[in-house]
Amino acid sequence: MLDKVIITFFLLLVLPDAYIYFMYLRHWIQQRMDAIPDTPQAGKLPFNLKTALSWQSLRHSPSFIHHSSLLLFLLPSIFLLIYFFIVYSTDDMRAAHQTAVGRFVFIFLIITVPKMIFTIFDGIAILIDRYKPAARRYLRIFAMALSLCTLIILCYGYFKGRSRFVVHQQVFYFSNLPDAFDGYRIALFSDIHLGTFNDGHEKDVETIVKLINNQQCDVILFAGDIVNYETKEALPYESILSTLKARDGVFSILGNHDYSNYIIQAEAEKMRDMQALHQLQRRTHWHLLQNRNHVIHRGNDSIAIIGSENNGRPPWPALGDLKAATKGLQGVYSSDSTLRHTFSVLLTHDPTHWRHNVLPETNIDLTLSGHTHGGQFKLFGWSPISMLYSEWSGAYSQGSQIICVSDGVGTIAFPFRFGAWPEVNVITLRKNP
Repeated sequence: MLDKVIITFFLLLVLPDAYIYFMYLRHWIQQRMDAIPDTPQAGKLPFNLKTALSWQSLRHSPSFIHHSSLLLFLLPSIFLLIYFFIVYSTDDMRAAHQTAVGRFVFIFLIITVPKMIFTIFDGIAILIDRYKPAARRYLRIFAMALSLCTLIILCYGYFKGRSRFVVHQQVFYFSNLPDAFDGYRIALFSDIHLGTFNDGHEKDVETIVKLINNQQCDVILFAGDIVNYETKEALPYESILSTLKARDGVFSILGNHDYSNYIIQAEAEKMRDMQALHQLQRRTHWHLLQNRNHVIHRGNDSIAIIGSENNGRPPWPALGDLKAATKGLQGVYSSDSTLRHTFSVLLTHDPTHWRHNVLPETNIDLTLSGHTHGGQFKLFGWSPISMLYSEWSGAYSQGSQIICVSDGVGTIAFPFRFGAWPEVNVITLRKNP
């Protein structure tokens, strides 16, 4: 994973340090050296090796002042560089290395991001200085305040925010909902990424399961990404995952991380890992819907739970087959509205599937997705992930069709959440009067 961000890593490491050195530190060092009183010329006093090598003499040496000040300033970056190569040289994306990667990312960000923020805003202040000299001082103060706030956010999100689980209650109305399912409650969770909890947060998985069970919903749906990279991440949690219970059962699909595409391995090993993940879900009594559907009955009424394999834009695997997934259902895949319609709920991991295929090809009523994590960061309802996805968090509708994108309960790469708190979605289906 680290090889994909190596350029960003070096830019964040080098650019702020270079800016701060040339704009501030170099002048400060020069002032210190200028303040040193002149020493007698070498020819006027007898040379004394002991005096020349004394600490008092050394610490007043201009060369020593310059190099020691520069070394102290660069020490955090040197530490990060060494730390990076240690983690990078041992990182094969296996479960055992995820904790080290997550810890490195946190330390890297708290050192580099505040400096980069200061660099950006202070640079802007210098550019506008010739037009509004007074603004430079206020922008510099703002830059320092914003850097401090960023540091606080990073620390809170890493130590507390990732475990601040919330329940998001939502009600969706449909005119064609069967009467027997008016008030039907769905517990949706997504993107648990179990390997990320192996850094002292193992109890959080138990908290998530209890939180879901406490909602006492009719059915539990999981929208994919049970692991980060390989099935062994989930094995320690098999027992607790098997305690998820609902009247109509637990249904799941796979997400892009569940297909073993993120670690280097032979195709045979990849297939064995996939089979192990399928077997684990069977042992936990989850019903894995791989381009299949399951019909839930209430008397003469019924609704369908449809599961699509992951279908996302590159480089994520596009394996979804809606025609196969809706097989046997009436008026769902066809665009002919005169056909009798089976009310349908689709589980598909990547929300881009909704606009690309679900809307133009099907009459599926409700689509449930995850994948985006809400960017793991929201501020005043905005997240950088919104620039990549049209549907990235919460509910969206087009005509009578609705998609709900869960922010998920886990994290990936950087175990951090702020604003986009880890959530369980409780969805109530209601019939329009």
